[in-house]
Amino acid sequence: MKNLYTLFAVLMMVGLGTIAQASNASYPETQEAVDQEIITLPWEYEMKEYSLEKSNSIFKLSEGFALLRGDAARRFDYLTQGMEDPDTEALIYNQDTEIQLIFNYYPSGYVSVEDWGDLDADELLKQITENTEKGNEQRAQHNFPSLKIGGWIQKPHLNPDNNSVSWVFDVIDGEEKYVNAISIKLGRKGYEKITWVSSYENYMKSMDLMASLVDRQNFHNGHRYADYSMGDKIAAFGIASLVAVTAGGNQNAKAGLLAGLLVLGKKLMVPIFIALGALGAFFRKLFGDKNPSPKTESTQI
Repeated sequence: MKNLYTLFAVLMMVGLGTIAQASNASYPETQEAVDQEIITLPWEYEMKEYSLEKSNSIFKLSEGFALLRGDAARRFDYLTQGMEDPDTEALIYNQDTEIQLIFNYYPSGYVSVEDWGDLDADELLKQITENTEKGNEQRAQHNFPSLKIGGWIQKPHLNPDNNSVSWVFDVIDGEEKYVNAISIKLGRKGYEKITWVSSYENYMKSMDLMASLVDRQNFHNGHRYADYSMGDKIAAFGIASLVAVTAGGNQNAKAGLLAGLLVLGKKLMVPIFIALGALGAFFRKLFGDKNPSPKTESTQI
């Protein structure tokens, strides 16, 4: 497993440590200091409901996972990726399975699902592949291997029961294979993007786990998708365009719509593939007896 935390599929790849240290004086001066700060972040382990303030929602933590919220989650972003995403509001991590979920909230307004029928999964995969191949030219300039898009493991699926859309496709990086697995959960005033991070093997062993974890995030009353009221802000895009752009394509997206999506954050346009084998070993070495998961038996997946 390569010693990389994040492979940015289209625009950039950010290494750990040296880039962040050069760009921000608040970055720890040594790797030992980075390790120590990660250990001392306010990890939460108790199996209960936790408030996610940016999205006005709650997440019910399940056994075997540790949670970071708010500034602590964004600091973890910075310490492990060299950059902080202001839209990150939480993350959960399971040391035993090396599975991570990242929660990003975008206050876009109410996203209509009326254009769902416009989404062409085969065309979208073609666009993702073409955009990734274009990105390979930039990766080559920085001596990073090319990425290759495999195919759909799960085509984009709209779940009307919880107002979410999920999709999964595989990505090949040299000899390694990863998954890009994302769920978008709609609320009254915006949407939560939930990104699954793990190896391909761990995802295939636990395909049902992501759906159950997504169900553990719920908007508060008054902020649910069903709470929409006439006069609420409407997003400048529908669900089909949102899925297409978030997944790394540009299906039927007009220039103005793309600009509106870009305002929501750079990560929206960049499919992210995170190599967690190194990160899992990193956590095991760091925490030892300070395992950031409950001492009870780990979640079975």
